[in-house]
Amino acid sequence: MSERLNLENLLEKIRKIENFEVLGYEGNDIVISNVKGIVRMSLDDEVKKTLSELKRRRPRGKPTDKQLKTIEEVVKILVSNKLKFKIIFGPKEVIVRFDLDHYIRLTDRDVRIVGFRDENDDILRLISGVLLRYGPLVFLKRL
Repeated sequence: MSERLNLENLLEKIRKIENFEVLGYEGNDIVISNVKGIVRMSLDDEVKKTLSELKRRRPRGKPTDKQLKTIEEVVKILVSNKLKFKIIFGPKEVIVRFDLDHYIRLTDRDVRIVGFRDENDDILRLISGVLLRYGPLVFLKRL
């Protein structure tokens, strides 16, 4: 289900740490859809036992204030250029996904970038200045 928002309402979703996907633009409105960061499904007892150890090690928490401020700036730039993207919040991280092969992950230490060659590549050139103020850019190859 999609909804239409203005930029200020979209930034409010970021402040509330709500995942969303920008599907497109209609005039001054931004068309978004809510997304789930993790899909839940039922598991049998054997799988639950195996995963319980991993669950105990899972990091906890929410994105930092610095991450939220950085993502607000990034979203303003992406919206002003009418680009489609998805924001997914995790424990102490934020992911900006452009497609399956291109995404940016703000960790508590740095900015992990997948699918781009350098900071002047495609969409990244628009937001690299903001990302560099957050922390070092680490370019990773997609698996």
